[in-house]
Amino acid sequence: MQMTANLDSVFAYNAGIPKLSFNLKVKNDTDKPLAVLNVIAEVRAAASSSISDIHKSAYFIGYGVLESGGGQFSPGSEDHWRLGLPLHPYEIQKIEEVRKAGDGDLFFHIYFFCTAVLMEKPGTSPLVGMARVDIRGPASSSNYCPFKIAQSDWTKMLRDLGYGSYFLMEIPLRGVPAKRGMEKALEHLKGAWAHFEEGNDDETLASCYKAFEYLARKRKVKDPDQNAFERLLDNVADDEKRRRLKMLMDYVCRFLCLGRHEPGIEAVYLDEKDSEYGLILCQATLAYLAKSMKQSPSK
Repeated sequence: MQMTANLDSVFAYNAGIPKLSFNLKVKNDTDKPLAVLNVIAEVRAAASSSISDIHKSAYFIGYGVLESGGGQFSPGSEDHWRLGLPLHPYEIQKIEEVRKAGDGDLFFHIYFFCTAVLMEKPGTSPLVGMARVDIRGPASSSNYCPFKIAQSDWTKMLRDLGYGSYFLMEIPLRGVPAKRGMEKALEHLKGAWAHFEEGNDDETLASCYKAFEYLARKRKVKDPDQNAFERLLDNVADDEKRRRLKMLMDYVCRFLCLGRHEPGIEAVYLDEKDSEYGLILCQATLAYLAKSMKQSPSK
């Protein structure tokens, strides 16, 4: 049993978790009436409509579900379906990486899992049996339907999805798995992210400061100042680069120190933009140190 799917439009929403809605026009190509019971769609992203090995070359995004449509189809009849696909920020970023690897346009390759009931006649006629329905694109023999999204259209969708309003970064520790002494610093960083998500701005900066304070004391320096970073950056061969880096990291820690409540020192008011800024600086600096330290401090 076969049906044909054409893409009418795609809309992007962001009222919580970002979501794409695919609006499809679907036609019953069989000579039997169908009553569609369930549709699930495997969605992948690629930079081309033609892919030799889709499982290796197209990025798997997730599974979409039928939000409207379905129902009964007479032979040759058409109907409209809306398919919903929630996207987390990581998936949006990966889709962008896939798209930019090509000519700018984006292709969604969708594999439909469709279950239907065969009927003798439309309406309430006796049921003939259950059937799995193949849904294909209008000009495709593959089980994956390729749907093109022009670069200009996708750019607008990115804005509607909220792309760019979040910051996604990993601390790249791959390549230095044997280093010791960073684990506790990363625990402080994790705590800083938890404070930030809870809206605790002072505590966010204080936890960031603790990460560098820990690394400094493992280098036998009391505070994360230029002396500490001079030792942490001992694998940076260029003297001028190392000098500027240690000054920069020292000033980062001076800013982070504003989150600490020290006796006799008047507290400084901090808000979300301050904690966000400090958290990003902290994560970027820890990532640099993780790559640059010649030897990690002993536990």
